[in-house]
Amino acid sequence: MKFPLSSWCAAALACLFPLAAHAQAPVGEVFATDATVKGSVLLAGGGTRLMSGSSVTAGQATAVLKLSRGGEVRVCARTSISVTSSPSGRDLLLGMGTGDIETHYRLGATTDSILTPDFRIQLSGPGEFHLALGADARGNTCIRSLPANTASVIVTELMGDGTYQVKPGEQVKFAQGRLSAASADVGDCGCPAPPPPILKTEAPAPAEPKKVETAAVTQATTPPPHPDVTASLPPPGPGQVHVEFDAPFVFSGDRPVPPPPSLLRIDLSTVPVLLPAVGPPPAAPAPRPEVAKAEKKKQEKRGFLGRVRGFFASVFGG
Repeated sequence: MKFPLSSWCAAALACLFPLAAHAQAPVGEVFATDATVKGSVLLAGGGTRLMSGSSVTAGQATAVLKLSRGGEVRVCARTSISVTSSPSGRDLLLGMGTGDIETHYRLGATTDSILTPDFRIQLSGPGEFHLALGADARGNTCIRSLPANTASVIVTELMGDGTYQVKPGEQVKFAQGRLSAASADVGDCGCPAPPPPILKTEAPAPAEPKKVETAAVTQATTPPPHPDVTASLPPPGPGQVHVEFDAPFVFSGDRPVPPPPSLLRIDLSTVPVLLPAVGPPPAAPAPRPEVAKAEKKKQEKRGFLGRVRGFFASVFGG
């Protein structure tokens, strides 16, 4: 017969930490986006400070409990834990039902305990405890040693006297709440890895033209102003000689004015007319052989008839 988890947690709290109700120091601070915290809490700037005897229920994301003594406990999605500390605040008792948690902290000469519905898992220091633990509704409990873990844990049956040691680098699953049904096939034990960050790229904004370059172009394209010939000269510097002189401008009306230039007249009748050269007419194209032969026969026929006519004319007195 199995008792509810709350009964085991209450009994363990009464046996292990009789003065836990009088502890006033916060156990740690919870950081989560959708977690539910129950019990004695204090609102802080970045999260919620958790007092001894409180509970944390993670939502769809992992909740992180940063311990006041150092390190953290990660409560995986849809998992609930209760947290109780000893009067000194050095020892912790974590109670969990179904779900997964991870421990990431260092212990000195102290001992933490984790209660599941079937087992008590003892973490005795000194050492680094980086562990993943999980339990389901069928009584299957897994323990997986994570990288950087340097300490062993002792697993004890709550309804029996069996014990099991999980050494660093090992992983084990106890089926149906029995240490005798241990296997190395733990499956998914612990919190899932966070998704990789999404990298966003943005097109660089077009650089604005520099004012200095614009001013330089404007100065290069603008013609320089005409010098002011009426302005006075600057004062001479040291060691320079400044000379001024007058140029006389004389006009005399006695001198004769030269006549205007005459126009050149040309008689166009005396200019020879240049005509384009005219060449011989183009030669007539040679007749085709068939046409030349027919013309020759025609001329021969005409010559024969002419001779006949001449003969008859001489005979009959023509």
